[in-house]
Amino acid sequence: MSWDYWDPFQEIERMRKKVQKLMERFGEVMEEETHGFPLDISETDEELLVKAELPGFNKDEISVKATEDSLDISAEHKEKKIERTERTYKAERRYGGVRRYVTLPTEVKLDNIDTKFENGLLTIKLKKAKPAKKAKKVKIK
Repeated sequence: MSWDYWDPFQEIERMRKKVQKLMERFGEVMEEETHGFPLDISETDEELLVKAELPGFNKDEISVKATEDSLDISAEHKEKKIERTERTYKAERRYGGVRRYVTLPTEVKLDNIDTKFENGLLTIKLKKAKPAKKAKKVKIK
């Protein structure tokens, strides 16, 4: 008759490795799906100010689409990807595109949007729309 020795520490280590592998896969999926870039949204009484970091892109590679309550910012490199050869020592630059869709905290006017792209920073100024007239409570008879 043989005794099977159960080591709880081995079991914990096995579980830790499985969780770590799962988290690594989850991180890769999240990174692939967000394709994002950092941005800030701030406001004054009259306007919203959006600042988005897009280093490495040219002005003509960036697209901004606005609605009264959202922004869709995307950027795509137009240059071709460098082919890796036996002489390539390191290839870390990103190719392809990035995109962010954000819901704005208040409605904006679409007729006067000011944009500027300088040193990898996209700045978008959006004039706020006038708030809807206040609702009046109606008495029910």
